[in-house]
Amino acid sequence: MRIRHLFRVLLGFAPVVALIVAAPSIRAANTIDVQQAQRLLSDAGAAEAMLTAGTADELGWWWFIGLNNPLTGVDPKVWEGWRPSSSVYLPNGAPPAPWGQEPAPPQAVMVIAKQQGLNTNLPFHNLDSDVQSDGLALRDNFQQNVRYQILMNQDTFDYIVQHKVYNVNGQQAMAQANTPLDFPATAFEIKTSWIWIGTDKTILNRLQGKYYIVNAYYALVDASGSPTGAYKVGRAALSGMHIIAKPVPQWFWVTFQNVYDAQNTQSSNQLPMSPAVKQLNQKFRGMLKGMGSIFANYQLMGTQWQFVDSAGQPLLLANSQIESAFQRSSSCATCHATASYSVQNGYFNQVKEQDGGIVYYTGEPPKGKMQGYNPLDFVWSLKRAQWQR
Repeated sequence: MRIRHLFRVLLGFAPVVALIVAAPSIRAANTIDVQQAQRLLSDAGAAEAMLTAGTADELGWWWFIGLNNPLTGVDPKVWEGWRPSSSVYLPNGAPPAPWGQEPAPPQAVMVIAKQQGLNTNLPFHNLDSDVQSDGLALRDNFQQNVRYQILMNQDTFDYIVQHKVYNVNGQQAMAQANTPLDFPATAFEIKTSWIWIGTDKTILNRLQGKYYIVNAYYALVDASGSPTGAYKVGRAALSGMHIIAKPVPQWFWVTFQNVYDAQNTQSSNQLPMSPAVKQLNQKFRGMLKGMGSIFANYQLMGTQWQFVDSAGQPLLLANSQIESAFQRSSSCATCHATASYSVQNGYFNQVKEQDGGIVYYTGEPPKGKMQGYNPLDFVWSLKRAQWQR
């Protein structure tokens, strides 16, 4: 990612005493208060107040707006200045470069990009994975795998570096000391899904004007999974976004998808969308459309910050681009509550056997089965860490 275009959301300030619990205002018809969206990104106390006031879904929309500012034009969005996990959890377990000093894309990538006529002043996203959390791939309708990227804000990055949990050695040391991880309330991660365009003009013409499209690349690997030294370079279209943050101790999940995903990938939504979410989508998408923003083509699928509802039934949340195969047994909060590491057994197995098959935990976390595991504070991306060599 090009460091000249880094954006910094100012995080880590103490909550303001006089919090406004009411939902944020919109300045005028078809005009979104982006400054208010940015404030809600930086003020964990105000975000928590919205959750406890019952406006979690609206908070999700404001976060999406704040992260995708500027909402029009080609300038990089706020989240594009965050740190990709590929530059944090390094293959040799070494410490990552300081914030703002991460390496530029490989020279081979930039050579190809210039040959393709891509704008090299814009960020290049390393879409380093083509498997979902269950280890399976999702195919698009162009006979390719959907690709993925995880990014984190500076407060998340700083905590990982300060506690040296960017490698398994550091995570094991925390487990040996029986010290659970505890990220700051201003920690954010996002997980994004992408339809690969590359240089295919047919795909580009089909997706342009419907999707947010970026420069992207990924390393080619051989049959054993080892990098060959060659790269695929081109464009990619954003199909989904998980937003994960910690305004409350059990974190808060927000998930968005492009409204055209079912036409372009081999997965569609299996969970119902609540009437309240539908109403919010109509309102916010209408305002974004009035601005001429490409993000009018994205919709909130839902939010989650509790394990069960008032009747004790498991709450579910899924993104068809990120949890395509197990949407009906997907609970973001419960799954991430199992993020933990044991010196003897390694990472906790987040799936369970049931009726002869494999499903994911939903409802209250399986605390009994997690005995002897050191909590990773809901952050499963830590599993990408390697042993230091």
